[in-house]
Amino acid sequence: MIKLNKTYKIETAVKLFTYWAGAFTFIILLGKVSFFYYLISLTLFLFSLFLEYKKIYLNRTFINISAFFFIILKLTSLDLETLIISFLEILLFLLSLKFLENKKFRDYMQIYLLSVIIFAGSTLIFFDITFLVYLFLFIIILNASIVFLTYYSQDPEISLPEQILIKIFLKTGLIPLLAIPFTALFFIILPRTDSPFFGFLNKSIKAKSGFSENVKLGDVSEIQEEDLIVFRVKMMKINEDLLYWRGIVLDSFDGKTWFSSIKKNEEKIELKGTPILQTIYLEAYGDKYLFGLDKPYKINYNSPFQNINKKDLTFYLSSDITSRIKYEVLSFLTSSIYESKINKDKYLQLPQNLSERIKNLAKSLKGTTKEETIKNTLRFLKYGEYKYSLINLPLSSNALEDFLFKYKYGNCEYFASSMAILLRINHIPSRLVAGYKGGIYNEVGKYYLIRQKDAHVWVEAYIENKGWIRYDPTPLLAIQAYKKPKFSKIGLLFETINYYYINFVLNYDLKKQLSVVKSISTPFKVFNLKIILNNKTIFLYSSIFILSIIMGSFFILSFLKKLKIRKEERLIKEFLRILENKGYKKNPAEGLEEFASKIKEENLKLKVFNFVKIFEEIYYKNIPLTEKVSKKLKTLIKEIKNQKI
Repeated sequence: MIKLNKTYKIETAVKLFTYWAGAFTFIILLGKVSFFYYLISLTLFLFSLFLEYKKIYLNRTFINISAFFFIILKLTSLDLETLIISFLEILLFLLSLKFLENKKFRDYMQIYLLSVIIFAGSTLIFFDITFLVYLFLFIIILNASIVFLTYYSQDPEISLPEQILIKIFLKTGLIPLLAIPFTALFFIILPRTDSPFFGFLNKSIKAKSGFSENVKLGDVSEIQEEDLIVFRVKMMKINEDLLYWRGIVLDSFDGKTWFSSIKKNEEKIELKGTPILQTIYLEAYGDKYLFGLDKPYKINYNSPFQNINKKDLTFYLSSDITSRIKYEVLSFLTSSIYESKINKDKYLQLPQNLSERIKNLAKSLKGTTKEETIKNTLRFLKYGEYKYSLINLPLSSNALEDFLFKYKYGNCEYFASSMAILLRINHIPSRLVAGYKGGIYNEVGKYYLIRQKDAHVWVEAYIENKGWIRYDPTPLLAIQAYKKPKFSKIGLLFETINYYYINFVLNYDLKKQLSVVKSISTPFKVFNLKIILNNKTIFLYSSIFILSIIMGSFFILSFLKKLKIRKEERLIKEFLRILENKGYKKNPAEGLEEFASKIKEENLKLKVFNFVKIFEEIYYKNIPLTEKVSKKLKTLIKEIKNQKI
């Protein structure tokens, strides 16, 4: 006789796993798309849970119209530089709308398809190792969902025993595990490059970084409030006072904004000092400049799609960096950049309508020599009454004058701008350098971690026969007070794991692939390929290969056989479950007719006997269950379920 156990409707399992799959898409896009669109989509998704609980569904026509107008709205504001983000926002909104419908087989398949496309698109904007965790869990849930949906497509009213449901979930979870060796194989053998093909679609990341080729008074403070990682630098640990990461040189100032007017180097630059080699993993920050330890002399970046340009120790690519890249930098630790001849007019340029108060201040700081003037100006700003601040900064049309005489507090660009202008008034060529200062050194991974909050601006002044000398007028102790504490031990552990993941993925290039192939082929060279590949060994290897295919096929077929449940068994289990809910539990020793005779309610008893008679006719005589008979039995089950007692 059929043994009874706890059963669940297959529709419940389908809904549960479908909502899990949907939840993972929201998790993966958290913080990756516009907060406004994300909040709207998440609200609709959570609202669909409430409607599902109440068995209330929105009209399909209304949902389709809403989707149509949303897509039109997004298309009108579509920007090629934010194409991927906009695409994901549209998909996420459409996904949330699908959950509001009364879902059938087709709707569930559409939800799964949208989720898969969202995950595929996320690979262009999600670069951390946590993505692999999300992806692995998503695949497990998706596999189970499709299996449950297959049962659902046959009969939405199917009820499966708890043990069978657990088996389905656990065994479908083996599929991603079986796929791992093949994935690793493809990773090893497929050609790869440091430059991704689809990076040009992802330029919206620039907004998350904030670094650009212009520095406006008050802008750097907004960057420094972010804790995002900009780049990691594999190198030896050095004195923290030398940790200036050069980005771009700015030579022109209009009173509020610094920008670069340099087209190319005027004279050959000479660098002398201690050479430092760095391997830099730069995040997709959205601009074209490459950072390196001050003073960078040479940068190696192997890419068939990008060319490195150089001007004034500023290195930049031909297009914006929209995907994580790796490159090497050779820098020299030196206090000066020797340049025999410069265009002094360019580095003495002053904004129009410069305040007389600023000019008078500059004259008061002038010394007997240029070096003395520089020291006076540096001491006045760095060790005087001026304070460092990220809030309530002077932003008027006379921001520099307000900083020097009214507020007397500001961010690094206020200090650097003030020093450069005061020096220029005193006929000392000067310029600003924008980049980053400091960083956290990871002792385990032996690399520096540079974040947005490390953004910084400093000054270089030109002295005859010495060249460009770096000066930093910003009070460094004040900067350190504004920075948040370093990583916790757990946070540093996760960051280290993520670094090694990044290092492995980006470092694994064609050269490494050839190295792996060479190491694998070494045993063949030792034993002589001609001796190994004789007829006997070929026969042996072929036999093992064929046997593996047969065993694998047998395993798959046996796995599918275990999952397969006869329709008759599903019907009888659903029939007995409904009667048990009505107070009639079948004894394992009872026959179906004996069990039916115990029912007291005549109307119910009649329907039960009708079911038993048809079921026994096909089940015990081993007659195939036709679609017509199956439909009749399902109708009787539904009538028994709705029969009031």
